[in-house]
Amino acid sequence: MTVAYSLGDFTIAAINILREEEIDNQGANVGLFIAFLIASLICSYFGLKFNAFMNKFIVFWAAIGTIIIVVAMPVMAPTNPSAKWVFTEFQNTTGYSNSALTFFLGMLQAGWSLIGYENGAQIAEGTKDADISGPRGIIISIIGAVAQGIILSVATLFSIQDIDELLSSSFPLSTLFVRATNESLAVFFMVILIVTQFVTLCNVVYAASQMTWSMARDGALLPHAQFWYALHGKHKVPLRIMLMIVGIAIIVIMPSFATPVYFSAIMSTAVVSINATYGLPFVCRLIWKRHDMPKGRFNLGRFSLPINIISVAWILFFSVILCIPSVNPVDAVTMNWASLMIGAIVIFSLAFWFLGGRKTYKGPMQTLAETKE
Repeated sequence: MTVAYSLGDFTIAAINILREEEIDNQGANVGLFIAFLIASLICSYFGLKFNAFMNKFIVFWAAIGTIIIVVAMPVMAPTNPSAKWVFTEFQNTTGYSNSALTFFLGMLQAGWSLIGYENGAQIAEGTKDADISGPRGIIISIIGAVAQGIILSVATLFSIQDIDELLSSSFPLSTLFVRATNESLAVFFMVILIVTQFVTLCNVVYAASQMTWSMARDGALLPHAQFWYALHGKHKVPLRIMLMIVGIAIIVIMPSFATPVYFSAIMSTAVVSINATYGLPFVCRLIWKRHDMPKGRFNLGRFSLPINIISVAWILFFSVILCIPSVNPVDAVTMNWASLMIGAIVIFSLAFWFLGGRKTYKGPMQTLAETKE
């Protein structure tokens, strides 16, 4: 959802650069949100080979686009902040007196950027040697995301002209591009981001459908797992599951018409929930299989247990931080409602499990390589 919504934001921002009258209404955001979801569903319908083609294309697109943006912005910017300001300046506008808390609250955006790297493992579900290609994909994507993020962050900071203008702007990214370069280049930069974000959305939809299909295969999806498990067309894709995922996303976004706070809560909840799903297998391993965990062909060896412990500790800490309101004093608008929504998700998940999931779940099935053996 967050990928599709931000994709709509990028598109509106690009259009606003070219228009005298600014578009800034929730109807446009939701309309583009739905349109991009449907478009990503259509692309996902063409299956794994088409998805692989898009990923090969986007590797070069994102790499070249990143180089263009990080070079052009600071070079063309009318003025450049000092290195001291870029690397040491700290501004606390949250209302909290504790600077450490302010620092951690600022990690929400970074946390949102560093999720989703498990998509490669989910897509690898239907490939040969998934138990090796999946973990390798996760490691490569993490290293790439961190490196690209640092480079973009430094280039952005050296290109800022008026930080107060960015904080008050409805579309700060496009404002940054316009002030640092010009309108034509700003639109070009937004197109780079839009294309990258759209391929990301296609990956998310395809990976989510693969994961849900795997749940149906393993008997974890209720009701009528066999209905959802069916594959369609010559590309053998779980079309019913794709339609379900897109349909749920469209339904869930509708309350955003009532208040903009809703989507902020969705964003925080998504980051916390995804990190929690990363941590649950580690917790289970530490409690029940600490010393006799079966090792796959790809494993971390003696570093496995320490990494598991550090990961669980970090996820627990980070999840608490992400549920704290980002500004003080707190009211109904500035309240962080993620904790409430996470509670609802936990209740639903437990009910789902105890009412039926535990009776039908068979456990992970074999990979393609294991089946052939």
